[in-house]
Amino acid sequence: MRIYRVPKAAAHLLAAFLFSFPFLAAAQGSAPEFRLPNAAGPNRYQLDLTILPSEPTFHGSEVIGIDLRERTDIVWLNVKDLKIQEVSVKAAGRTKIVPWHVSGEFLAVELAEAEGPGAIAIEIRYVGRLDDKANVGAYRKKSGNDWYVYTSFTPIDARRAFPCFDEPAYKAPWEIVLHVKREDVAVSNAPAVSSTDEPDGMKRVVFARTQSLPSEVVAFAVGPFDVVDGGVAGQKRIPVRIITPRGRAAEAVAARAATPEILARLEEYTGIPYPWDKLDHIALLDMPFGATENPGLITYRDQILLAAPKQDTPRRQQSMRETMAHELSHQWFGNLVTQAWWNDVWLSEGFATWLGIKICDVDFPAFERGLIVTELRDKMMISDSLQTRPLRLEMHSRKEIELVYDGIVYVKGASILAMLEDWLGAEPFQRSLHRYLIGHQFETGTSADLARAIEQETGTDVSAILFGFLDRPGAPVLRVSIVSAEGVTKIAVEQGAQPWAVPVCFHIDSLERRCEVVRSSRAELLLSGAPAWIWPNAYGSGYYKSLLNADLVDGLMQNGYRQLDGPERLALAGDLESLTSSGELPATVVMKILPRMADSEAEVRTHAAAIALELSLIVPQSVRGKYAEWLKKTMNLPPATPEQAKSVEEFFRDKP
Repeated sequence: MRIYRVPKAAAHLLAAFLFSFPFLAAAQGSAPEFRLPNAAGPNRYQLDLTILPSEPTFHGSEVIGIDLRERTDIVWLNVKDLKIQEVSVKAAGRTKIVPWHVSGEFLAVELAEAEGPGAIAIEIRYVGRLDDKANVGAYRKKSGNDWYVYTSFTPIDARRAFPCFDEPAYKAPWEIVLHVKREDVAVSNAPAVSSTDEPDGMKRVVFARTQSLPSEVVAFAVGPFDVVDGGVAGQKRIPVRIITPRGRAAEAVAARAATPEILARLEEYTGIPYPWDKLDHIALLDMPFGATENPGLITYRDQILLAAPKQDTPRRQQSMRETMAHELSHQWFGNLVTQAWWNDVWLSEGFATWLGIKICDVDFPAFERGLIVTELRDKMMISDSLQTRPLRLEMHSRKEIELVYDGIVYVKGASILAMLEDWLGAEPFQRSLHRYLIGHQFETGTSADLARAIEQETGTDVSAILFGFLDRPGAPVLRVSIVSAEGVTKIAVEQGAQPWAVPVCFHIDSLERRCEVVRSSRAELLLSGAPAWIWPNAYGSGYYKSLLNADLVDGLMQNGYRQLDGPERLALAGDLESLTSSGELPATVVMKILPRMADSEAEVRTHAAAIALELSLIVPQSVRGKYAEWLKKTMNLPPATPEQAKSVEEFFRDKP
């Protein structure tokens, strides 16, 4: 190895050059591949941002209080598309400018000397982008002559607005200061506590310290907004506002009216007052999602939250209320208790879907309640049977995390919760969720934590069932029949070679509903008497398909169909559609059932139409005319929707 000697004068010049470019001087430690190392975590953030919406960049100064869990000479943070200007570290009472370098989406801060365990603070000055073409990170949009700045950080784009520990487990309080034009409105997660005029037509807006939040739900917005006073809501009489683009305050009437009622229902169900200090609903001109649950500053696409009163409709208002209920449910599930890692994002989205539907069900007549969650379950099981991914996935890259908000997380997650609730009982399940929330409030939770809370409250270990449905794709098919031997009658439930642990709830003629956990390939359950009919999905919430033998199908349709509740009839229809699609149910059996389904709830008739269409696609060419004649004579079905037709055609086209 050759060694080159550098003259002393040249060495001083070289040192000065390297110091002026700290990213060159920093030790090129090995960057994390995706997940941050566990050596450090935040205990507080202080953000000071200067934002002019008409400008393509903003200036930031940030202090991160950090707890070092072990001795280290480098701290890794997440960062993306930021121009870092200077980094300094305060440790042991001394502040020093330190080297740094960026590697991929990581910022390496090299400490002056190894520190920890203990506390330090890192201060970073930087410049960020306000892209008017993007809708992630901090970005800007124009309406007429007005410019607005919004944020959308979920799931891992807070790092585009400030260096941070951009993972859900790293929750910490945030103190935010925004320097903006005096005529602009600035909002963030917490209430503004002061506004002070500054030179050059600017003002300094200081917001209260937040409770512990993960970076993905930190939010701010700047622009010439209209602010609509929504009064107060909730047990703590939290101030509510609707924030709209300039000139659109009149479109906030329905949103303003909806909040108090929805919030009251959620507080009653969770047993916990709304956890945050204010509640703003803000309408955005553009965002990647329909809405995002940022604590204290919930963002919505403008067309979801707002509508001109003369053009508004009850249907749009109901859709808005459903979205609002979903986002408000997140204030407990996702914000108060945050999933510890992305594999458990269903603890946020599945819960918000399930609880939002439960809250809005009260708005419907009694005979329509429970239908929405069953309809979602029906659609999900058809989709679930065509894919191979489980609900929970490990995330190892930005590309993989794009799957974190797949519909399976929302809908299968909600369906699993509905099944657990009906199996365990509504009141014990509600107590279990209260225990889970109280035990992890302002912290993080896992699926194992949820299972533990349920067992502590109900005495039932749900782990095998819960993780079976979370970590295994698809849904079980339960083949149900009646067997008799030596004067004893039993219900036989068969699953096949790889059985699931399934809570099966039975609705049986003249008997109270009962639930049994089936774990084996074949189980035989005692049956009293000789009932006229049996339906093995009481409540319609079981996430499984029920395949009854011919005798049970006949008995159910002739004697029990009208005794089923709406969700049970809908679950039956969904199972029939799914089993017809998969070829597990013979066409002759389905054709006996279809006429009865055509005389049911609109949702059931829709399934019947889809089944009729599927049969028409597989019936032999030679008898298609007779099949069409049979449909016309025996059924009064609505036409299949274009979406149904397309999905059915695609399904059969892809079949070998």
